[in-house]
Amino acid sequence: MKSKKRTFLVIGIFSFVAVFTGCVTEPSALTGESKSYGYTWQQELELGKKSDRELIQEMGLYPDDALARYVTEIGERVLAQSSLRQPDTPEIYRNLEFTFRVMDSPVVNAFALPGGYVYVTRGLLAHLNNEAQLAVVLGHEITHVAARHASQRALKQQWGQIGLVAGAVIGQTVTGNQNFADQFLGLGGSVFQMISLKYGRDAERESDIYGVEYSAKAGYSVGESAAFFNSLGRISGKSGQRLPTWQSSHPDPGERQSRILQLAAEMKTKYGETKVGEAEYLRRIDGLVLGENPRKGVSLRGKFYHPDMNFEFNVPEGWRAKNEASRVTLADSQGRGIVIFGIGQGNTPEEAARSFVAVAQLQPRRAESTRIGRFDGYVVEGSVDTSSGPVILKNEFFKYDGTVFSFLSYASAADVERYWPVFARISGSFGPIGDKSIRDLQPARLVVRNVDRDGVFKSYLTDDLPYGLDALDLAIINQVELDQSLGKGRALKLVAN
Repeated sequence: MKSKKRTFLVIGIFSFVAVFTGCVTEPSALTGESKSYGYTWQQELELGKKSDRELIQEMGLYPDDALARYVTEIGERVLAQSSLRQPDTPEIYRNLEFTFRVMDSPVVNAFALPGGYVYVTRGLLAHLNNEAQLAVVLGHEITHVAARHASQRALKQQWGQIGLVAGAVIGQTVTGNQNFADQFLGLGGSVFQMISLKYGRDAERESDIYGVEYSAKAGYSVGESAAFFNSLGRISGKSGQRLPTWQSSHPDPGERQSRILQLAAEMKTKYGETKVGEAEYLRRIDGLVLGENPRKGVSLRGKFYHPDMNFEFNVPEGWRAKNEASRVTLADSQGRGIVIFGIGQGNTPEEAARSFVAVAQLQPRRAESTRIGRFDGYVVEGSVDTSSGPVILKNEFFKYDGTVFSFLSYASAADVERYWPVFARISGSFGPIGDKSIRDLQPARLVVRNVDRDGVFKSYLTDDLPYGLDALDLAIINQVELDQSLGKGRALKLVAN
């Protein structure tokens, strides 16, 4: 959750930006030939613009303008060589402006939205070693936009209304119960479905091929990217889970490495010697926040802490906490009890409560001033009918340090007696952080160092690595093996905390 005040968006509010009305036929930006799409090009532009605003609110931008400009510079360099910028490109595409953003997330991810929006996370930037690797990633995402893969996929899936959830989005990663989330919140067609869309391997291969060529034409040594694809496979292997989001629907990493190396050899023959850009890239990411940033919220020892805003509250044993830019979501292991902490719309608890009732179109069965833990506040209770039966919700508003906060809790009517006391203990535990060491927590940061001796990689690491990072993580970040021998003067991405 970000430290600056953000509007807390409530359950059930949707802003629809496009309606699927059938097949549309327009020229392809890649070939000029007519193709079928789920949206018109104008609808894609509107969808991207609207979705971009929602994504910024949900994920947050990484607060480094110089780094953002650098990523944009590389992106524009690759874009200039793309099919969207050629003299014979259909006119509707030729003047498309692109927006490149760095998102404040530790997840290794890159994605694109229709209409020219490309995103990379700081987690992905930490795992890249040079400009050439970044160029190929950006080229891949530029191709998704140019080929209109999302619109093609929408046509195949026959989506209805494509909306942006302006409410509390709770997916399977939080609750472990996708059916509950879908039935209650209506997540189908959200921006999150868009960014997690699995285009299919043909589309991914197409993006690899064009992305590599665009990057090579822009002057980059595209063979460098093979090592990054290997890193994605190592991340997956280490976690024992599925591949990172950017890799999840893509072809096998080994297959991609082989294809990338083959394409790189062809590109070198066509375009000659090319740029790696290691020193400049490493200079730009020196000081990058690595892993979770505890200043923006962290769960430790049964509590959620936010050092920047100086508050804490309890996380019940066995519950999971998901921290996002605009809210913190708590859920038990069954996904049957949910608590969403965020910021209310209003200058007082009562004003925020009335705004919630109006926007959510709720008929409250209780709405009154009350005491919430150590704070005066205002509570609203009501019920919502879902396909699984009635859901009972409670929203508690209170003011702390000049900001109105909200604990929105809900469970099925059958589970209310079980969860209501738990919800009360969570909201009642809110208060300033009592532990000075927690208030003083700082994020781990990536530091670039040229090693002063020969040695194996693990010999350059200290024993006091930050919480959540181990030696293998840093080896993957550097695209080396733990026991790999390195020479004096080698630049490494190490960590300071």
